[in-house]
Formats: sequence, structure tokens, C-alpha cells
Amino acid sequence: MIRRLLFCVWFTASFTVSAKELTVVAGWDKPPYVITETLSGFELDLVNTILTRLGHTMTPVFVPFGRSARQLENGVADIVLTLSADHLVPNALLSDVYVAYQNSAISLASRDLTIEQPDDLFPYTVLAFQTAQDVLGPAYQQAVAGHKGYIEIAAQQRQVKMLLLGSVDVAVMDRNIFNWLRSQLPPRFQKEVIMHDLFERNEYRAAILNTELRQQFNTQLQRMKQDGSYDKLIKKYRLSYSNPPTGES
Repeated sequence: MIRRLLFCVWFTASFTVSAKELTVVAGWDKPPYVITETLSGFELDLVNTILTRLGHTMTPVFVPFGRSARQLENGVADIVLTLSADHLVPNALLSDVYVAYQNSAISLASRDLTIEQPDDLFPYTVLAFQTAQDVLGPAYQQAVAGHKGYIEIAAQQRQVKMLLLGSVDVAVMDRNIFNWLRSQLPPRFQKEVIMHDLFERNEYRAAILNTELRQQFNTQLQRMKQDGSYDKLIKKYRLSYSNPPTGES
């Protein structure tokens, strides 16, 4: 049903002229990717740069990450960030890859937990980000199905605090988000952790309703990679990648 509705919206939008002021929906507060307080972050800066180069302005709207895709269906958004086909968005609406998240299962080093595969999470309390079951693969989905100690929440700062205070055994989240949020906390939270690399990197795209705008977005994304603007943003927000996302479809 969702795919059918989105296709109808996309079909109509393909024949309209892009507005100069575009509504961009982003997940609520995911630093360093999205920083709501200052209307900044890697993703917002990247999209703002692209739209500025195209002669548009950007009005950001923030929602819990799990509700982002719905904003296309209800007509709120021109662009929705940090999506993939796993969010039930038609591929035809999606831009080229513009950002990648590297999720890990993170535990306190002092606990010395052995976590080598998703099934190893079952004995522990796990606090994950919203939509984790949708995007981290079938093995993870199966491992946490029916797990009474498993919760997904939108507030990622809470994930970090609860892990570092020992209130949960494992936090499942992007390592750049974890490192950024931990760096903002007082000394008592600066504890050594182990990042258990259970997951493939998640590459994300922007859902863009207007076909012409989507094509222009992809072109400008590639130009930012070629002129060094993309790498400057990666360095500015201290993103750590073994292999940066290519931005190609």
C-alpha cells in the first residue's frame, strides 16, 4: 500500500516544476549527520550546498527517524534524507548514495563481552536506534525477534548515556554518532568501549519527488566529490570511514 501511494505521488511530481523553497525532512538530532539545534551537520550542510548551487533554499523539518519515510506519503516533504529501499521507498524516488553509516554493537570494555554475530546479543539488554530491525539485515532481525531485553528508541544521546552508565549491556548505533555524542559528555562518561562489527555499512540516499530535481541533485553531488567540497565536510564533522561512500547509484 505504501509503495502504491508513493508511486502515485512520484508520478504527479515528475511533471511539476521544482519550487524555489524546498522542504527537507531529516531524522531528529543525529549528530554529526544532523544537528537540529544549529541546523547543521554533515547531511544538512551537504544538501544545503547542493540546493544553493541549484538556486533553491532549504526549509528543514525534523521528525523521529522512524517516521521520515511517511512524510513522502502525506505530502509534507520535497526531499527526505537518510532513506533506502529498506524503508519501503520506491527505488525510482531515490538519489545516488550520499552518506553511509557504520553501525556497530557497542559494549563497555570492562564487561569483556564476546559478541561475534547477531545471535550473541540475545543474553544481553540491547538499546538500538529506530528502524534498526529494518536496515541491519535478516540475521539481526531474527536475533532480536521476541527478545524481551531489546528496545529501539529515537533519542540516541540516551543510548550513549545508558551504555556508559552500565544501564544496558549493548548499544546498537552508528559509530560516528556514538563518538560525537560521547565527546559532548563530562569526564565520568569517558569510558573505554568495544565496537563489535557485526553489520555491513548502510548506504543512504535522499528520496526526491521531482524527477528533474533528483537528477540535478545527483549531478551536484558528483561535482562536490570532484571539487573537494564533499571531503571537506567529512573532515569538518570528523566522520570516520575505511572507504568513504562513492555517491554512485
